[in-house]
Amino acid sequence: MTARRLDLDGAVLLFDRDTGKNVLVRGDETRDAVQTAPRVVQMALTNACNKTCGFCYRPLEARSAWTFDEVLAFGGFLTRWGVLELALGGGEPTVFPKFPDLVRRLWAETGLAINFTTNGTRLTDELLDAIRGSVGQIQLSVYDDEDLDGAIDRLVARRVRFGLNYLVTPARLRTLDADLLAWSARGVRDVLLLSYKGEEALHLSPKELRALDEGLVRCHDHFEGRMQLKVDVCWSTRLPNAPQLFFDPDCRAGALFLSVTSDRRVLSCSFAEGGVPFERFEELPAIYMQLKTARLAAPKPGCARLPAHGLGARRRRALPRYAELT
Repeated sequence: MTARRLDLDGAVLLFDRDTGKNVLVRGDETRDAVQTAPRVVQMALTNACNKTCGFCYRPLEARSAWTFDEVLAFGGFLTRWGVLELALGGGEPTVFPKFPDLVRRLWAETGLAINFTTNGTRLTDELLDAIRGSVGQIQLSVYDDEDLDGAIDRLVARRVRFGLNYLVTPARLRTLDADLLAWSARGVRDVLLLSYKGEEALHLSPKELRALDEGLVRCHDHFEGRMQLKVDVCWSTRLPNAPQLFFDPDCRAGALFLSVTSDRRVLSCSFAEGGVPFERFEELPAIYMQLKTARLAAPKPGCARLPAHGLGARRRRALPRYAELT
C-alpha cells in the first residue's frame, strides 16, 4: 500500500487511493499533530445540470467559472497542501467539457483520489471505459425517474468501486428495506443514506426517525457486512441505535471537509450559503483555518449544528455569518 499522510488534531491519517483504505494512528507520538488541511475538498465543477429537480439546493444563479486547465492546477495545489481526496460534483459534473480527460489527468498528475457524484444519465459504457483506473469511487444518486438498474449493472460489470446516494424522505422510508434488498441482489455493496436539508415537509417525523433507526439495526444484522450502510454526518444524534463505526455529534464541516463552489467561493459544506470568495489558491489555507475554528452552521432545516437541527419552534437563532470571517 502506498499511502499519503494527513495530520489531524492529535492523530495521523494514512490513506491509499488505490484501495480506499484508511489507517488512523493515535498515540503519544501523534499528540502534537495539528490539522492544517481538509481531508476532502468537495468541488462544484460546474453549476450546469441536465436535470431540474425540485429538491435541488444549488444556487441556480451561480456561474460556472472553472476551466479545464484551472481545475488541473487546483488539483496540483490541493496535493501540495496535503488534501487526500477531490470529490467532483455540480450541477452534474459529467457535463463539464472533456470530463473523462479531466478525470484521467487529475489522477495521473496529482496525488489525489478523484471521486465524483452523478445523476447517472451520462454514465455510459464509453465514459466508464474512458476513466477506468482513474477514479476512486463514483457516487450514483438515486432518482425515481431514471434507469438506475441499468447504471448499476454497468458499474458492477466493470467492477467499479461505487455507492448509491439515497435521500431518505417519508415516502422513501416506506420502501427502504425492499430497495436495499433489491440493490444487494443486483450487486450494490455501498449505500449512503442522506438526510434532507430544506423545507420541513420532506423531513422525517420523530416516529419516522425511530422507524429508520430500528430499520438500520435490522438491515445491519441482515446484511452482515455484505453491504456497507452509511449515514451522512447531518443525521448526527438522531439515529442513536444505528451501528456506527465512528460517531461525532458535530459534522466536522469546515474541518474534515471543505466545499468549493462553481463560482470560486469557499463554504464549510455544500449546503451553506454565502461563502468566502477567493482569487488565488494560496488564500485557501488561511480561509480553512478560520472555518475550522468558526464551526458555522448551514441555515437550512436539517443542519446538525442548528438547535434541534433547525426543525420546529427552536430553529430560529442568530448564526455567525461568512461575512464576519473577512
